[in-house]
Amino acid sequence: MTVEEIFVGKGSKFPGLLGLVEAYIDTLDVGSLQTPATWIRNFVRSHPSYKFDSSVSQEINYDLLVAVDEIERGVRRAPEMLPEDYRPSNGYHSGSTP
Repeated sequence: MTVEEIFVGKGSKFPGLLGLVEAYIDTLDVGSLQTPATWIRNFVRSHPSYKFDSSVSQEINYDLLVAVDEIERGVRRAPEMLPEDYRPSNGYHSGSTP
């Protein structure tokens, strides 16, 4: 079997690693959530102080950090970015120490 066949498959007998990963991803119920980058971009673009000049002011940066902190603490919901069953991690990411 060639490297290409391992990745993309070989006929109907072997779907290939990419096919297996794609089939697995299709089973996940992720819907159409935004990536964090898209969420941040939309936050900045919808901020009242943004002038659409590619410059992000200190005020916008501050408001963005406050919003992210509120999301992490569960004060603010972000259903367009996080799954419905998202629960804050008590202010600490799993695996880190307080």
